[in-house]
Amino acid sequence: MLIYDAIIIGGGPAGSSAAISLSQRGARVLVLEEKRMPRGKLCGEFITPECFPTLRRLGVMDTMIAAGAQKITRVSLVVASGKSVQSLVAGMSDEAEWAMSLSRARFDQILFDRAKETGADCLEGIAVSGCAFDDGGSGSVEALSLKDGRKISFKTPVIIDASGRQSRLMVDKRERIAGRQGSRLYALKAHFNGIEGITDQVELHFFREGYGGLSQVEDGLVNLCFIVNEKALRDAGGDPSQVVRATLMNSLLARERLRGAEIAGKWHSAGPLTFGRRRLARNGVIAVGDASGMIDPFTGTGIQMALRTGEMAADAVVNTTVAVHQTGAAEPPGEGQADARVIDSVLERYSHQYENEFHKRMKVAGLLRTAAFSPAAARLVAGVLTRMPRLTNTVLRATRSGDVSRAPFE
Repeated sequence: MLIYDAIIIGGGPAGSSAAISLSQRGARVLVLEEKRMPRGKLCGEFITPECFPTLRRLGVMDTMIAAGAQKITRVSLVVASGKSVQSLVAGMSDEAEWAMSLSRARFDQILFDRAKETGADCLEGIAVSGCAFDDGGSGSVEALSLKDGRKISFKTPVIIDASGRQSRLMVDKRERIAGRQGSRLYALKAHFNGIEGITDQVELHFFREGYGGLSQVEDGLVNLCFIVNEKALRDAGGDPSQVVRATLMNSLLARERLRGAEIAGKWHSAGPLTFGRRRLARNGVIAVGDASGMIDPFTGTGIQMALRTGEMAADAVVNTTVAVHQTGAAEPPGEGQADARVIDSVLERYSHQYENEFHKRMKVAGLLRTAAFSPAAARLVAGVLTRMPRLTNTVLRATRSGDVSRAPFE
């Protein structure tokens, strides 16, 4: 049986980020991905400038650009009444004057391939059924090969869960209910041809039943990704096209944009959704990406949080290991084992960094969520931002900065 320094469950941005960060520093890493790459994912596909430092450290920034990533320089917030607020990416970020948009199929594939290049073993079509640690700190991962039904076991001292918002390791059945029936939220996404006027901007439309964004990705396609309440989805019989007609198309500008739209590929859906912090670990398994919690999509920072949590978890593992070696532990754990105190130290380091970077962002996003799903509040906020456009930068910065107090009023 192969023994790894770390096993990562999930090959999306969070899992690949952790794998690359560990492999680059000499760790033996295994990534277990349930799907086959490339695969589409429900996502706004907006890559903020705050992602760029991590993408450069992972060695994929140039590859993303070469793969057709579109440069985004503007963000437009539009409410159903037609009022809009324009903001430049340069006013929202200190990292760069532009953001990127790239389909998740290409984005994830590039990261997954990079993990392989750095030395990680990356297996596809493998479903994890359970994880456990014994009293000695030895971890085991039980999995199933979806191709032939073969059961597989792996040993490791470190298990990182990057399996997403529906993680079977982090989420209880009760938590999947995601609120009171009838008021829950669902997301829909598809790529389209024939949408004009979407060039170097992300256009975020707010309507009575939710909100949705338009942005151009590679090959001339435009990504439409939106969230609606459960009633709107039910009234449309679950048909995404009917949902669009009954909600987003009530906006004059959205109607103009979508008049000649033709779907390319298929619709993706997800829900019910829950937002905010979840848990960073459970039964010794570390959670990264959406498995640790979801920030509201209108902030545009979901991918950045996935990349950073993967990187942060890897840093915590490496730095803890280095610290243990420097203190000269009398009885180092055997291969495939970890002292329980080491695991506790990894979690402590990871939790501290997570709080520093994301705690305030989550709080700000939660407050903005209230306005996003209240037509009256949305109109009020739009009116204020229209009269005070510089305030838009401050509000959006607050969802990207770990310290809200440092978000400058420009």
